[in-house]
Amino acid sequence: MSDASKTGICTLMVLRHAEKDAGRDPSLSTKGKERAKTLARLLCGVSITRLLCTEYRRTRETVEPLAAAVGCEIETISAEDSPAWRKALSGVKAGQCVVICGHQNTVPQFVEATGGKVSGTQQISGQAWIPGHVFDRLFIVSWAASEPIPASSAVSLELRYGASSDPQES
Repeated sequence: MSDASKTGICTLMVLRHAEKDAGRDPSLSTKGKERAKTLARLLCGVSITRLLCTEYRRTRETVEPLAAAVGCEIETISAEDSPAWRKALSGVKAGQCVVICGHQNTVPQFVEATGGKVSGTQQISGQAWIPGHVFDRLFIVSWAASEPIPASSAVSLELRYGASSDPQES
């Protein structure tokens, strides 16, 4: 039994897909493929119980190296299927670590749905969005499994991985 399941802690990791090429349903760019490999190296020692992404090629390709590294299958949920996403988020159990790869408009929604916080967003049509140039954020939210989400006990952490997405740092 893991320490997290003994203490009743749920963990969610949320990230935006890595850099992509142009087109309707593009693959990752060379830079994006490198970022996906960096994510896999960063999280290869984490006991991930579920890996979720949308139906778009860029989200799947972002988590494929991670899936291979941790031996977890990738589950796909339609970006537009709000009930399925709510069910996935509310289904995180004690001791589990769930990783979601989404988009600039869904990452803040997933983090905030559990009680976490996202900084540095832009408001577009009344909704929080990750800025278009930002691909290097990994949000980790933990909360007591005894609480429904959004959990008042939620603690969030914002990490950066891979090459900086900040044009001023490039």
